[in-house]
Amino acid sequence: MSFLDSLGYAPSWECVRMADHVPPLPPEADELFQLVRDLEKVATSPEEIQAVADGYQMAASLGHWKAMNNLMVCYLYGTCTPRDWRKARELADQLIAMNVGSGWYARYVMERNDEFLQKAADLGEPNAQCKLGYHYLYPKGQEIRGLRYLVCATRQGHGEAAYEIGVYLEMFNSYYKAVEYFYRGAALGHDMAAFELANVFHPEYGPADVVHTLGFLASSPPFCTYSEAFRKLWKKLKANPGTHTPDLFKKYPLPPNIVTTREKSLAKSSRLKDAFGGKWPDEIFPDLAPDYLPPKW
Repeated sequence: MSFLDSLGYAPSWECVRMADHVPPLPPEADELFQLVRDLEKVATSPEEIQAVADGYQMAASLGHWKAMNNLMVCYLYGTCTPRDWRKARELADQLIAMNVGSGWYARYVMERNDEFLQKAADLGEPNAQCKLGYHYLYPKGQEIRGLRYLVCATRQGHGEAAYEIGVYLEMFNSYYKAVEYFYRGAALGHDMAAFELANVFHPEYGPADVVHTLGFLASSPPFCTYSEAFRKLWKKLKANPGTHTPDLFKKYPLPPNIVTTREKSLAKSSRLKDAFGGKWPDEIFPDLAPDYLPPKW
């Protein structure tokens, strides 16, 4: 019985996470991998970039699936190595043999075979789950299935999935929950989530301009500084996507909302709640709960 089944929510569906399928990392290879990751973040010269490629190759040869994955991405996009889809395919097949979903996702990127995308998602690959979630939510109109995939990807730290949930909630006027998911997306390193927050809290908009502010009062102290802070974060994330800001909720607690209260927003019906048996996902999964207590106004 799945966790959701035990609570009476969403029978026959369970969030599959990639961490539940991947093999253990060899300690000696993992130490090398961490050093290479640190170097990759600052590498600029051809010699340093080559050292990154060599380091990943060495760790991959020791059976380190993360190194295999990163080297495969290098070959796919020509970052720390020349672009070489044949070598990328070889690494993808090795990952598939190790039951790592990112191998199937790479095969999807190369061949645009939806079957490969589904296989990747079934093994918990968050990029695949995000892409499938968007696909089911809009082109196919299967909202509940799409939202479940997006929530699962968000639980694995996928900022774009959180952003897409926020966009969906905004469309249906669930303002508080939409902005909370934009916060999650920005905290997980998605630049467009930060850009959305910069607009929500832009001081040139009054709180009555619900189209832009979603009803949040941000034009008076201390909230008038929010927009600039989120714009800076947006620029930072454009340059360094995926950078985490775990204290975002605490640093910028949500202002009052003139359209609704948080309590009313929580009680509002939503297909997102329907997807999880009538509860918001963050009421069920501790890894989605924001690390803050909403201020009392």
